[in-house]
Amino acid sequence: MASKVKVDMMLCSHETTIEAMDSGDGTIGLRFESSCEDVMHFASLLTSASVDDYSKIAGSKIIDLAEKAGMTPTCLVPAAVYNVCWLEAGMISKNLVKQKKSISIHFID
Repeated sequence: MASKVKVDMMLCSHETTIEAMDSGDGTIGLRFESSCEDVMHFASLLTSASVDDYSKIAGSKIIDLAEKAGMTPTCLVPAAVYNVCWLEAGMISKNLVKQKKSISIHFID
C-alpha cells in the first residue's frame, strides 16, 4: 500500500501531496500534486528514489534535483520526500505516524 504526505507551506501559500510506492527492490516511485510550479518541475525530474537517495543527503538526487528545479532552501518538500520514502520503506513506523499525525517547524521570533 502506498504512503502519502501533505506539505502545507503557509508562508508561500502552496500545498503539495506526495505519494510513495515501493517497487519491491528498494526503489520508491513518487507522484506529486502541487500548486507550486517549482515543485511540479522537481516532480517531473524526480519520479523515483533509490535507497542511496533517501538514506543520505550528500549525493542524493532528492537534493540535487530540488536545486536544479529552482526550489528554495526553505522549502519543506525535499524533506517531505525523505519522510514519505522512509515511511514507505518501513524506516518510520506507520503506527507512530498515525499517532503523531505531523511534524512541524515553529517560528519563535
